[in-house]
Amino acid sequence: MAKTNPSWCIGAHLSVIGEWKGYSWRPVLPYDKIPSIVDEDGFLHNSPREFFEANPQFNEVKKELKAQIELLKKWGVKLCYPDAHYIRYEERGKENIFTKAIMELSEEYGLPVSGKSGEKFVPGVYSKPPWAKETILVKQLEALTLGLWLLVNHLLVESPDGQALVHSEPADVMKLGVGNHRAAELRCLLSSRVKEVILKKNIELVDYRIFRKP
Repeated sequence: MAKTNPSWCIGAHLSVIGEWKGYSWRPVLPYDKIPSIVDEDGFLHNSPREFFEANPQFNEVKKELKAQIELLKKWGVKLCYPDAHYIRYEERGKENIFTKAIMELSEEYGLPVSGKSGEKFVPGVYSKPPWAKETILVKQLEALTLGLWLLVNHLLVESPDGQALVHSEPADVMKLGVGNHRAAELRCLLSSRVKEVILKKNIELVDYRIFRKP
């Protein structure tokens, strides 16, 4: 889809975590080349907690993230930015090795980092009840002040696959179902109420190509 829609602003969602129960992820690199960031079976760890407790080595983290970027480029995807999967930029301290690796790679590839480019954050509706997401997002948008804001969403089209998703980390399990939450976020963004408040407040929708150097 990214290759056939070159007008889209596509990012590299860089990951060292594979959080789904029964659906573990392999790294891009051979797992024996990056032993500090995989479990005993060669899969990515299930949570940020497990990742950091395994004492990951910076050079291995950076090599894997670079391999993910290079794979996307090999597939012909024109990247506009990288961002982080599951691990917050300031988790375990402002200089955690995952964030440091992303920042160094962004410099290497000349790409802005989503969430680290001067944006302010809209709270979003990730953990809000599915039936309340639309109303809550409308209120959040109505409260925006002048500035550059980032709204992060997790979207999913309703399907049996979506209903099967369950977090491995007990603290992150969504009782109403990941699929239900993400499908509700999609409906939320497509709703006429959200569109109306965007038009009423003259909110300009932009992407990371605004950071391109002339």
